[in-house]
Amino acid sequence: MRSLAQDLVSAAPHGTVAQEEIKIDLRTVSKGDDCLKAGRDKFAVLHVALNPVTGVWSVMKGLALSQAQAGLYAGVGVGIIADKNWPQLYREEINSLPLPHFLSSTWASFGTAQFLWQRVQRPPIANWASELAEQSRSNQCIVHFHNAWLSGVFLPLVAPGGLKIQSVATFHGVNAHFDGQPIRRGLHRWMAARLKENGALLTSVDRGNLARAQSLLSMAPQDFRVVPNGISDTDQRGCPSALAGTTFTLGHVGSMMAAKGWQMLVEAARILRDKGHDIRVILAGRGADADLASKLAKESQGWLSYVGFVANPRESVLPKLDSLVLMSEQEGLPMAIIEALSMGVPVIATPVGGVPEAIVQGESGLLVSRSTEALVEAIKVMIHDRGRWQTMSANARRVFKERFEISQVVTAYDNVYRTKP
Repeated sequence: MRSLAQDLVSAAPHGTVAQEEIKIDLRTVSKGDDCLKAGRDKFAVLHVALNPVTGVWSVMKGLALSQAQAGLYAGVGVGIIADKNWPQLYREEINSLPLPHFLSSTWASFGTAQFLWQRVQRPPIANWASELAEQSRSNQCIVHFHNAWLSGVFLPLVAPGGLKIQSVATFHGVNAHFDGQPIRRGLHRWMAARLKENGALLTSVDRGNLARAQSLLSMAPQDFRVVPNGISDTDQRGCPSALAGTTFTLGHVGSMMAAKGWQMLVEAARILRDKGHDIRVILAGRGADADLASKLAKESQGWLSYVGFVANPRESVLPKLDSLVLMSEQEGLPMAIIEALSMGVPVIATPVGGVPEAIVQGESGLLVSRSTEALVEAIKVMIHDRGRWQTMSANARRVFKERFEISQVVTAYDNVYRTKP
């Protein structure tokens, strides 16, 4: 790896990549005094990721805020390593967090090289952990990584002053493919192996990840604990046609690319509209197919809308939907599904990754094969049997409360943190 690191140095832009750190006074938000009085062993928790976007950013941000509110730890913070392409919106969000937060810049490059670059220009994660622990009066810090197996590139972490650091790495999805790429596969397996070599505790947001982690990365499923994604409850509800009884609105929330199946939704809606069904479609997200989605929306005479990237779809898009549709080739546990369940919006989706762990077939949604024909039939079920659709809406709320409400996720991660490696 030394020669590889040297190659990366020579390939990087001239000069040293600037290390800008944005920090706030931890004492303004730390619950250290209250925690010490609580009589339990208290430690700090620092959530870290390189360029987290969409669902991953939402998960780590929401989890950190909920953990801080729960008061289980001496301090909770967020540390981000970001290149110039990390969205400005996210920079504004991290700066507005009422939590200790850190931001460090890095070289912008394609995925694998960008992670390997962290071996050359080491991000100040250990220093962040040390500062968080010092100001929250703790002698231990959990560093919770959200870049899955790629997090192994950051290890080991050696903090000044003998601070004890325990690493946790969460797999939000294993969507990699290394067919015909033996060198890339070897590098990713090297990063994955570093997690176990350095005693990291491993979690996955769903069980579907585990088989892929084993086949692609040679990681043993028994080394993981499954902790689903979660969010706080909301008073907002979807399914507007339950009140109006008119247009049935379907939506896609996620990346705009062929693998996510958004075009199947558009085609299924077109087929049903040609047969006289009053259907509308809303597409939200960004990606390689954004221009095509925009073009189709302009040509649709109003029944198809493309709203682009939205920062908080639970507030701006999901309340308008009668059903969320995700016809993906592969998934982890999409936040869009959990957000839909929280609002009582039934889901139609392919049974991939962690989706079957969230959608109870025929109760909180419908699981279908990945074809336009299967999607058309599923939509018909919801349109023609409004009583069943409304029952699925109520069941969606029940599933959310039982499995994905954030307080349960906070407790599950607390059990992980207190596990000896």
